Amino acid sequence: MDKLKEIYEKASDIFFAFTSKFDGISEKIYEKTNVRINIGLILGSIILIAFVFLIVKLVLGYVWSFLWA
Repeated sequence: MDKLKEIYEKASDIFFAFTSKFDGISEKIYEKTNVRINIGLILGSIILIAFVFLIVKLVLGYVWSFLWA
C-alpha cells in the first residue's frame, strides 16, 4: 500500500509540474480576455486521458488475444 501511495505522489508531482509550465500562457489569456483558462490543466487532462486509453487498450488487447488463442 505504501508503494502505491508513493507512485501516486510521484505521478501527481509530475502532473502538477507539467501544468505549472503553462501558467504564463494562462496569465496572457487572462490579461487579454479577462477569462481564467488553465491551459496546463486542459493539456494535462488530455494527455492523462490518452495515456489511460492506451493502457486500457493494451490490457484489453492482451486479454482478447488470450481468450481467442
